[in-house]
Amino acid sequence: MAHLNKLGIRGIRSFDDKQFAVIEFFSPVTVIVGHNGSGKTTIIECLKYATTGDQPPNTRGGAFVHDPKMANEKEVKAQVKLRFYAANGSRMLAVRNLSVSVRKNGTLTMKTLESILALADGNGDKIGKRGVISTKCAEMDAEIPHLLGVSKAVLENVIFCHQEDSYWPLSEPAALKKKFDDIFEATKYTKALDNIKALRKERMADLKAESERLESLAREKAHADKLKSRIAEMNGLIASLTTEYESLRAAYDQQVRSNQHLNDTGSKFREIYVKAEQLAQRKEQYKEELSLARESLQEISGTEEELQERLRTYDDHVMKQKQRRTIEEGHQQDAEDDIAEARSQHVNLVNLQGQLLADEKAQEQRIADREELIRDIASRHHIKGFENSQLDRDQVIQFISLLNDAKRKQNAETDRLQVGSNLQAGFDG
Repeated sequence: MAHLNKLGIRGIRSFDDKQFAVIEFFSPVTVIVGHNGSGKTTIIECLKYATTGDQPPNTRGGAFVHDPKMANEKEVKAQVKLRFYAANGSRMLAVRNLSVSVRKNGTLTMKTLESILALADGNGDKIGKRGVISTKCAEMDAEIPHLLGVSKAVLENVIFCHQEDSYWPLSEPAALKKKFDDIFEATKYTKALDNIKALRKERMADLKAESERLESLAREKAHADKLKSRIAEMNGLIASLTTEYESLRAAYDQQVRSNQHLNDTGSKFREIYVKAEQLAQRKEQYKEELSLARESLQEISGTEEELQERLRTYDDHVMKQKQRRTIEEGHQQDAEDDIAEARSQHVNLVNLQGQLLADEKAQEQRIADREELIRDIASRHHIKGFENSQLDRDQVIQFISLLNDAKRKQNAETDRLQVGSNLQAGFDG
């Protein structure tokens, strides 16, 4: 059976944040007596907070923790330790930590720090790493009621009910029904019924699908039986045809072997015949070569020793001739390279000649255009002495000089007229 063992409080409401206050619970009943404001309700609130993780109503903003202003501190850290025996007899330890700090504007900020749920060993409140079950607040809120063997609703509304919430049996019917549903876990029963209905509906759908599948399989089985009988008939027919095929195959193989033997004999005969013809042709060729050799060969005079000496030095003589041939071929290659280079130079010179001829024609055309332009300018400006069709370089220079003189005179006349015009304009004004 689950029961509480000890409760340690530090920094909660009126409890000091510098030292722990330990409350030990006795069996079967523990009576807490004290003056108003001494902390009796705070003990119940700490028990509820340690087991469910819920703080008392109207404590937002850090009212549940010891006031930092009264402690003359910027931050106050609070802690609630509860050692209890679970329903399975294990001794457990739950530790929850809070902190409240004062901002610059004077408001309070509360934070929930790391919490611990662990197996309590025989050394008091010391906790080994292997004994830690959870450090997450959400997991502790669900695990501690499970260890105590009662629901969270029973802990909140019955066992550790706050005095401000103790009038819930007199609340509205809807709220009262919700309270009782939470306490007696009627919602779980309703969910179980819904799950049973959904599961039954799912199973009925599966049954219907399986029935349809069974009918389909029955039809497929009947079709398969027909196919099996048809396969048996076809296997018998295949067996008879296989026997006939094997007999025909044996006769065919015999015929193939006979044809192969005949073909091999014919091939050998053709090879022998062709070989005989080739030998006859080679014989005639050898006869012709022999007659030609007899006509072209020249008998060399000399003794047998001299002929042997010439035969022995024949290879050296051939080697010398080959070296001489190689040298001549090198000379021939050099000459061919010189010819190729000369041809390349000839092509380049021909190209250069064509380019120079084109430049010459272009220059002649430019000179003709220049003379035509000089004659045209001379006739328009009444310059004499440039009517000839051929003008030399001195005449061109003379024409340019005359043209510049005419230009200067024209500019001077223009300036004079401009000055006269300005004077006339000034006089008129």
